[in-house]
Amino acid sequence: MPTWPRPKPPRNIRAHQSDQILELTWPDGQIARLDYRMLRGECPCATCKNEWTGERILDPATIRPDLKLEGMEGIGNYAVRFVWSDGPSSGLYNWETLERLSQEASS
Repeated sequence: MPTWPRPKPPRNIRAHQSDQILELTWPDGQIARLDYRMLRGECPCATCKNEWTGERILDPATIRPDLKLEGMEGIGNYAVRFVWSDGPSSGLYNWETLERLSQEASS
C-alpha cells in the first residue's frame, strides 16, 4: 500500500556506463550514485523476485561484472524501466524503491 505523499521523481537520471553507476538527482538536490550490479540485484520483475512471497529469486553472485544498462524508459510519473544487458527488462523501479536504494547507498 503506497504511503502519501509519494516521492517525487528524480530531476535527472544519468547512466555512467564506464563506471557502471546510475546517478539520480532528487528534487531536494541530493545526488545518489547507485552501482549497476546492486541495482540489478534489486530488480522487481517476476523472473528475479517471487510475485507472491517477495522472495528474491535472482542470486546476486550470478550478475555479470560487465553488466551494462542498455536503456531506460520512464513509466508514467511513478517509475522507470531499465533494460539490462543480461536480459531482464520488465521490472519497474518505482520512485519509492529508488529513493530507498538511494538512502541505503548514502549510509
